[in-house]
Amino acid sequence: MNSAVKLALAGAMSIASVSGVALAQTAEPMVDTTTMTNSTTMATEGVNIVRLDSLDNDQNRSEHTRLSQLANSSESMTEAQAQISSDPAIAEALQAQSVQASNVFHVEEAANGGKIVYVK
Repeated sequence: MNSAVKLALAGAMSIASVSGVALAQTAEPMVDTTTMTNSTTMATEGVNIVRLDSLDNDQNRSEHTRLSQLANSSESMTEAQAQISSDPAIAEALQAQSVQASNVFHVEEAANGGKIVYVK
């Protein structure tokens, strides 16, 4: 009788583990997969505004370090300010998100041709 209980229990556990895999394959993710990171990113028609402090995590550590150095560079700030004044789309996106242009320290071109604007 003891072996019969063990056999029934083993069968129930094996069925439960197989059905769990099937359920996991059809379940919807519980996280928002539409954002690139858990960062504060604001997009306005081809211009993405990314806050530097939103990259301060384990996943984006190297990018945060690189951008922190740029944030302390007067050359980078000067270049960013020149790009803002020459590109009205960036200025509009900053205004739409209530971000002061003086907080912008770096602007990059995205793979899709848009702009990535990094702010302090």
